[in-house]
Amino acid sequence: MTELKGIQLPDYLVIIAYFLLIIIIGYYFKRYIKQAKDYFAAGNVMPWWLAGTSFFMASFSTLLFVIYSEISYKYGIVGIIITWIGPVCILLGGYFTAHLWRRARVITPLGFMERRYNSAVHQLFVWTGFPLRMFDNALKIFSTAIVITVALKGSGITLIQFMVIVGIIMIAYSFLGGQMTVIITDFVQAVILAIAVIFLFFLTINFITTDYGSLGTFISKLPEGFLNPVREPYGWSYLIFTVFLITLLTYNASWSLVQKYNTVRSEKDARKMVYLIATLMFLAPPIFFFPGIAARLILPNLADAKEVYAAISLKILPVGMMGFILVALLSATMSTLGSEFNTLSGILTRDFYKKKIKPDITEKKELGFGRMATVIIGIVTILLAILLSFFRGLTLMDIMFRFFAAFGPPIMIPLILGLLLKKFNARGVIWGVIAGAATGVILISVNFILVGIYSEQMAVDPTLEFWLRSGWNSAATVLNILATILGMWIGTITKPTPREEENKVVSFFNDLKKPFQLEAAAKDTALSPFKIIGFTLAIFGVVIVLISLLVLLVYHNTQAFWLDLILGFTLFLIGGVMWIKSKKSRK
Repeated sequence: MTELKGIQLPDYLVIIAYFLLIIIIGYYFKRYIKQAKDYFAAGNVMPWWLAGTSFFMASFSTLLFVIYSEISYKYGIVGIIITWIGPVCILLGGYFTAHLWRRARVITPLGFMERRYNSAVHQLFVWTGFPLRMFDNALKIFSTAIVITVALKGSGITLIQFMVIVGIIMIAYSFLGGQMTVIITDFVQAVILAIAVIFLFFLTINFITTDYGSLGTFISKLPEGFLNPVREPYGWSYLIFTVFLITLLTYNASWSLVQKYNTVRSEKDARKMVYLIATLMFLAPPIFFFPGIAARLILPNLADAKEVYAAISLKILPVGMMGFILVALLSATMSTLGSEFNTLSGILTRDFYKKKIKPDITEKKELGFGRMATVIIGIVTILLAILLSFFRGLTLMDIMFRFFAAFGPPIMIPLILGLLLKKFNARGVIWGVIAGAATGVILISVNFILVGIYSEQMAVDPTLEFWLRSGWNSAATVLNILATILGMWIGTITKPTPREEENKVVSFFNDLKKPFQLEAAAKDTALSPFKIIGFTLAIFGVVIVLISLLVLLVYHNTQAFWLDLILGFTLFLIGGVMWIKSKKSRK
């Protein structure tokens, strides 16, 4: 068993500085939030590269590092292959849907449901989609806390206390600046994440070449099958019928991700977003998960493989840099949840409160209700995350894929098909949601019963283990998708579509034929993001430089000093370039 050390004072200082900067960004952008559109859609003026980076950051959280680093540690490069399905899905979906989401001309991703179908379907999706998204968000907070508390060992901070702290900070910056703050912060966090994982990647390679003589020697000592791109229990059936289908649905119908398309100026910018996201998703996995593969030899006796990313970081990184890698992991979750909190708040405000309770609400009061909804959603998410910490006997992979295989398709498929096809009506959507949800509940319940009955036999029978876990997830995903589509088709053909709904469909699809372009007046008021991004990165760089001096004077660690110093100057340089760019843009 490998004993893990905890982080030290310089690492804590890095984390505290990061949290303070995040709150400062939220406070800074509070002044620009004048209308509900500003709060929920960033005024529709975000540059494509900024919105695309935000999409990328919102598409994963620390949960990604926990699950796929664990897979890489146990099975090898198959962990990278699984995540490479992502860029394929975003290119496919983006080609067919990115411009349509922008042409829908709505502020929230469910805003088109009433235009496309009717108010009953609209409200059905508001209330059925909420539990799915909030459960997923709670899972992200929970997984983040698992990793961070490993590094905070000896600090006295418990898993539950850390979840509360992170949740409150995310509520604060989402509350203050809305979608604009989320997107700006996402870019800052993307820079931090990129620098952190690249440093860890190269330091891992340096550690390997020092200990093993060469990278080739190290690779030759990896367990058999570690370089196989497909390996059970993650075989082709699992990759196609579970990962591909769920990823395709998630990247093209997830509320917080679709919302990013509504923040850019035009559908051309939405297309550029897609290409940028796919590129980032292709480049990231080898850098993200190589340390997990390397840990198989460097840390061969880990007690819990879910801790591998934190463990390899603690093993390789010098004092000060461990705090930075923890900040990077935190940034992944905070980017995702910031987007989720804002999107769910927009749906609760505009798609429920304004539609059903207060249709004549003023812009000021709508903005106030949206901020209050952000706080409520954040608190409920934290409570759900705390509840998850009491579940025993299930892995994070079990929870995530079973839950999404059961409830993802009936929530996401009607959104995509409603955007692409005219033939399905509101009655069909309701039938599809019922059929898909019922199928999901039955399949997941039967699976839990069987796993409970055969748990001891599964421990010694790999074939049974495969079919009751990976095999079952694949079959459940396909059956749920088929049940949802079949329910939509039967519901549509069993009763004629009302004339009012037919007129609505014609109007909706006529709008989808019209290219979207932001009005000139809105363009002139577009806010340049370079100034605050540059300022934030530069200040954070200065903080890291000061911490490097502390490392040298107090800890007398020359190697850590130089690495932290290089890290700080890199951040300061990037921030300075962006600050200068903001000055030129203003001129």
